[in-house]
Amino acid sequence: MMWDVPADRALRMLRRDQARQSLLDTTHGLLERRPWPEITIDDITTGAGMSRTAFYQHFGDRQHLLLTLFGALAEDLAHVGDTWMHGGEDPAAEHRASLAALTNLYLEHGRLLQAVFDAAVSEPDVAAAYEQLAAGIVAATADGIRRDVANGHTQVDDAEEMSRALSAMMERYLLRSFGRRPFADPAAVTATLATVWTRTLYR
Repeated sequence: MMWDVPADRALRMLRRDQARQSLLDTTHGLLERRPWPEITIDDITTGAGMSRTAFYQHFGDRQHLLLTLFGALAEDLAHVGDTWMHGGEDPAAEHRASLAALTNLYLEHGRLLQAVFDAAVSEPDVAAAYEQLAAGIVAATADGIRRDVANGHTQVDDAEEMSRALSAMMERYLLRSFGRRPFADPAAVTATLATVWTRTLYR
């Protein structure tokens, strides 16, 4: 019997993890069809084949679940521009590669990011998480611009403000392109972003 206890505990943990993942996957699927304000806990639990009581065993509320989904994506967003941010001999080409990767990320997860953007209007915790990620991206981009200035690739007087302006434009454009259906053409979106960034920074 002593050997059965760890095995039983491992099985309970596995089932708990599977139930939690089912709630996350169901929410992700619902976001592909409906905007976040229209999705209720009952919608999520019904789709996952679970009870409301089971939902609250994993998440405090809808916002907690949304933040969990966002947290899993935030790391990818923070590093999607690494090809350019790590620097190289051809910053314009590296920037285009990073923008293509970012476009693909929004194509796959834009509905989730739109949900976070929508929820941030009224939910302080969601707004704080969103702003923390956005601030980190702006700071990293500003560092990349300053590096390109130092290397003679561009001439920008205020890297921080340039980063804020370009990042805000890009965020809204990508959300409008992939936050809700119908989606824009990913190739056209990447080309447009590359034109804006490269002509602004590298002329």
